[in-house]
Amino acid sequence: MDKLIYDALIIGGGPAGMFAGIYGYQKKLKLVLIEQNSFLGGQPLTYPNKPVNDFPLVPNITGKELIDKLSNQLQFETDVKVFFDSKIVSYTNNNNVFEIQLSNGQQITCKNIIIATGNISNEISGLEMNEKNRINVKQNQLTNLPHIYAIGNVCYYLDKPSSMVTACGEASVAIRSIINNHE
Repeated sequence: MDKLIYDALIIGGGPAGMFAGIYGYQKKLKLVLIEQNSFLGGQPLTYPNKPVNDFPLVPNITGKELIDKLSNQLQFETDVKVFFDSKIVSYTNNNNVFEIQLSNGQQITCKNIIIATGNISNEISGLEMNEKNRINVKQNQLTNLPHIYAIGNVCYYLDKPSSMVTACGEASVAIRSIINNHE
């Protein structure tokens, strides 16, 4: 039996990571998402009852309601594999194929990585960072490392607005970049 090679591993199960999974599934990519916690949600669950004002088309929605909708869509309407309580322990990149060992014992093989870890990024070494500890990205969300993209609060580019809708836009840009690199 052939080894399953995912098109991308998404690191982080907050809004940006979940949106990347949903959008990537719609674009027919094989994806896996890892989340260090035992639940999806990220930063909006810090204040679950606070209204989310930076997500158009869904006024008066709380952080918990938004996360519930994204989580349900990701887990029940896509075939994106989700691993909870998981972090990268080690990885290698041979000929643009990543072999990744997770803390839960799983091994993942993938062609690309999307970092959507909110305010923290320490799982991939060698990333160019700015003075605020954000990953520098190009317009296509690509980092300085081939086949590694960053989206959401963890990434930086000139005049970057910080909002959940921006993170979702970045997710779609990263997914389109992955697709365009395969065409």
